[in-house]
Amino acid sequence: MIHSKAEIMKKIIVLCFIFLLCDLQLSSQEEKTIKVACVGNSITYGSGIKDRANHSYPSVLGRLLGSKYDVQNFGFSARTLLNKGDHPYMKETLFQKALDYQADIVVIKLGTNDSKPINWRYKADFTLDMETMVSMFQKLASHPKIYLCYPAKAYGLKWGINDSILVNEIMPRIDTVAAKLGATIIDLHTPTSGKEALFPDKIHPNPEGAVILATGVYKAISGQKVGTRVLYIGDSITDGNWGSSSGYMYLCAAHYMSLYPDRGYEFFNRGISGNTLSDLEQRWKKDVIQMQPDILSILIGINDISAYLYNTKEPFDFSAWEKRYRKLLDDSRRQNPDLKLVLCAPFTANTGKMHSSTNFALRDSLVRQCAAIVEQIAKDYNAFFVPYHVLFEKLSYVYRSTPDTYWIRDGIHPTAAGHQRMAELWQEKASVLFE
Repeated sequence: MIHSKAEIMKKIIVLCFIFLLCDLQLSSQEEKTIKVACVGNSITYGSGIKDRANHSYPSVLGRLLGSKYDVQNFGFSARTLLNKGDHPYMKETLFQKALDYQADIVVIKLGTNDSKPINWRYKADFTLDMETMVSMFQKLASHPKIYLCYPAKAYGLKWGINDSILVNEIMPRIDTVAAKLGATIIDLHTPTSGKEALFPDKIHPNPEGAVILATGVYKAISGQKVGTRVLYIGDSITDGNWGSSSGYMYLCAAHYMSLYPDRGYEFFNRGISGNTLSDLEQRWKKDVIQMQPDILSILIGINDISAYLYNTKEPFDFSAWEKRYRKLLDDSRRQNPDLKLVLCAPFTANTGKMHSSTNFALRDSLVRQCAAIVEQIAKDYNAFFVPYHVLFEKLSYVYRSTPDTYWIRDGIHPTAAGHQRMAELWQEKASVLFE
């Protein structure tokens, strides 16, 4: 069958339109914001906090979670979970607004006002009323994940609020509902205990107390803690004159610490110029094990190859090198089974003074073999792999108009531009650890 040019062009236009729609749909899915509804009473609302727009617990939670989340405050002062209470939350228009928000995550923190004598006389209804609220959220089209919070510690009997009832009667009922309906418990009572100074009126937290609440909710939602310790170890490339505003590690630290100031990240640089895998072994206990990192990034190998090239009497023992590398990881995981690993590939380039080397081809081959070993180790340990050797190969190929020393000045050490690209790739490959 023969088609006219007009018919062919028409089909091409239709196909392009279809591809464009698919691309837009995929982009929309990738960029979907996770909506979080914080349902609660005056503690959620931020009563007593002068600048609640910035310092209420939902506001702090929003900053902790980051730009991929939209956290909305549906707190209403004096409200109860009990429908027979003096101020039932479910009878307020704000409750309907919380439902209409179609959240992906719902955090319910109610019960404090229910402990008042005027309300707790209807305690027989508490479990059923909580089931009703949870079920109404679960039936939404957004099918949100539900978190039920234990109330914060109440100090004294102000307004009739009774901490003993919170602990001995309300919290067990919350457990019952969570178990029955598949909700997740967030304990906000334990972390606020012993913190009376952070509750000026004995019930409502000040900004520092709100941070404790936000931190507890953040941990539950993200699976991460506040104060994550991130440690980088390696040679001079990692060292990068740490503390002097240079190096990929410094750039990564600056990125995350400025982006998420509320998360309390701690970054540690344990890169030392000239180090080989053997040097790392000698200082591993002190510089890694005893530092107790939550995230460990390793970049090593280039100096092992350089040392070998100065003494090539015997072939480089890749098998032994791999076993020693793995042992360091085993020692670390034994100390912290939840340790997250970021393993970086060593690299080299025929730039700058490396041009005068007579054995660059051999060096390049050996470094690539080390990189392949690291990649396999990363797969075996469920670690994140950062292919720096591929990065610099691509940069050299794409930007041919730049001097060969633009990215790596001497065949080993990256320039400022090189370190920037290293930081960007590290952030890309390990991004899930900071979401």
